[in-house]
Amino acid sequence: MVVVDSSALIPLAWVGQLDLISTAFDDVRTTEEVREEVLTEGKRGTAALDEFLTDVAVHDTPVRADEVASMEGIAVADASVILLAADDEEILLANDKALIEVARSHGVECWWVTTLLLSCTKAGDLTADAATNLLYDLVNEGMNLHPKVYSQVQKKLREFGN
Repeated sequence: MVVVDSSALIPLAWVGQLDLISTAFDDVRTTEEVREEVLTEGKRGTAALDEFLTDVAVHDTPVRADEVASMEGIAVADASVILLAADDEEILLANDKALIEVARSHGVECWWVTTLLLSCTKAGDLTADAATNLLYDLVNEGMNLHPKVYSQVQKKLREFGN
C-alpha cells in the first residue's frame, strides 16, 4: 500500500506514467486535500489525474492535519498525507524534500519518484532503457531532481540493464 502526494502525482501525469504507481502498489491512497490540490483547473495533466484518481481511495483530511502543518511549517496537504501514511504504516510516495524530511521524522517510510522507477525496473515492469528515458522525460518536463541524484539513478539503471 502507498499514500501518494501531489509532488509525485503531478510529474508522473506530465509524462503519462501515472500507471506506474498502480503497477508497483496494489492499494493506492491519498487525501481529499491532495486531490483538490492536483485537480486545479488549467493545470497541465489535470485530465489524466482526474481519471487516475477515480481508482484511488481518497480519504478525508485527518483531523490533526492543521495542527501538524502548523507545528512542522508545512502545508496542510503535506501533513494530511504524512498522517495517513503514519496511521496505517504505509509508504509515502512524494518528490518533495521538506515533506519527506518531516515524514521520516514521524517514522514514515518514504519513496521518491526515482525510487519508484528503480523498483519497477528491478521488478521487470520497466526495462532499464525505458526507465532511463522516463527519467529524462520527467526532468525535461520540470520535475526537480538534483544532478547528483540524476547521475546516481542513471548509474543504477545501467547496472540493471546488464
